[in-house]
Amino acid sequence: MKKLSGFRSISFIFVPVLILFILGTVSSCMKLLNLQLPDGIYVVGEWNNWVPTEGDKMTPSTSEDAYVFELPVASITFNPSRGGPQFLIGYYKVIYRQSGVTKVSSAIPVWKENLGSDTKLTIYATPTAMVNGLAVGVGDSEKMKTAQKNWSIGGEINNWNLTQGVMTWDDTNKVFVYEVKNFAGQKKEYKYKLSRTDNEWKPWEMNYDGKKYDAGMGQDASFSLPEDGTYDLKFTYNPKFSILAVTYTKK
Repeated sequence: MKKLSGFRSISFIFVPVLILFILGTVSSCMKLLNLQLPDGIYVVGEWNNWVPTEGDKMTPSTSEDAYVFELPVASITFNPSRGGPQFLIGYYKVIYRQSGVTKVSSAIPVWKENLGSDTKLTIYATPTAMVNGLAVGVGDSEKMKTAQKNWSIGGEINNWNLTQGVMTWDDTNKVFVYEVKNFAGQKKEYKYKLSRTDNEWKPWEMNYDGKKYDAGMGQDASFSLPEDGTYDLKFTYNPKFSILAVTYTKK
């Protein structure tokens, strides 16, 4: 069985550091300009003006196999999303710095409705999986709570039919799974979403497509097979770290 990588690195030149945190400009191996930032992993958002402080530093947790940070829900600014005023969304980013190398996640949304009565949001990060400008390697307790609900995958693999694309939860590996039998083709696009009764792609911020959380039309994940033929496909999604994987077996 082979595994496809669904992620691409993003690299471009930037100027002032403030623009880096507000607009999310990143590079594959960047240096923070004019900012003395000790090595570590930090969480930034509107509560600290997107500039990390020592108090925003994540700590390692052996039980979670990740770096963690407890963020009071009261610190998050929630605003209506493009999906409508009923979808209140707040954002944060995770910054990793080590030996002169810095990785900055995309702005990751927190859906207030999913938090319920929670007063704290636990944020998780695994630096080895992080990719500049993407949500990969970063997640939080709100995403993990959705593991108790249903997720769907829609794409050219099922004519974008979310009803047919309901995923199943693998509690052993802590991932959602969707399998396609006897698939014919080479490259197809797809994306994930939290299942709802309306079965629509909204709000756009909730389309977990592996490229970035703030996904909209034209921002889909894709996979490529080595050659034409018939394949059995298996899609997995890890909600804790936003890790997508596609494995395939040629028949």
